Amino acid sequence: MGVSNRLAWGCPTKEHLLPHFLEHLGNNHLDIGVGTGFYLTHVPESSLISLMDLNEASLNAASTRAGESKIKHKISHDVFEPYPAALHGQFDSISMFYLLHCLPGNISTKSCVIRNAAQALTDDGTLYGATILGDGVVHNSFGQKLMRIYNQKGIFSNTKDSEEGLTHILSEHFENVKTKVQGTVVMFSASGKK
Repeated sequence: MGVSNRLAWGCPTKEHLLPHFLEHLGNNHLDIGVGTGFYLTHVPESSLISLMDLNEASLNAASTRAGESKIKHKISHDVFEPYPAALHGQFDSISMFYLLHCLPGNISTKSCVIRNAAQALTDDGTLYGATILGDGVVHNSFGQKLMRIYNQKGIFSNTKDSEEGLTHILSEHFENVKTKVQGTVVMFSASGKK
């Protein structure tokens, strides 16, 4: 993660992504698309953390890495599907780091993912994260190679994902949307759910 963030995507983890993660972290947090659990190792002990991923192995690996005592719930769920009613209005922060560019379809088809997450937030909660863009940014040769390989293999689905497209789908569900592009990554936060 550190090598590709710095050299391929131009968005070093420790300088940009980790501070963005910690800035918006609430006391009752849901991390969606948990990956390796890297960000969770930096969460204060007082935070209640829930994890959501379709992959049980990822849930278990992230939970182990973060420390089982920090984890409130492990939720195996498809983010394209509505969340169980018991999760509605439960979290004051929800993160999606490097999730959206891995989901199938173009950016507009991912709007339901944002809608579903918004339903799980408290009224004053914040949805935030980061995604690698395919459109509207200039990839270096390393980034171009990874984009080509990952999109061909179906690991990524982001060749047409743009900052404008992301802003549009966030604005469909939130009053306050902020984005910032660093390298080929857009970091975002959204609050004031509609």
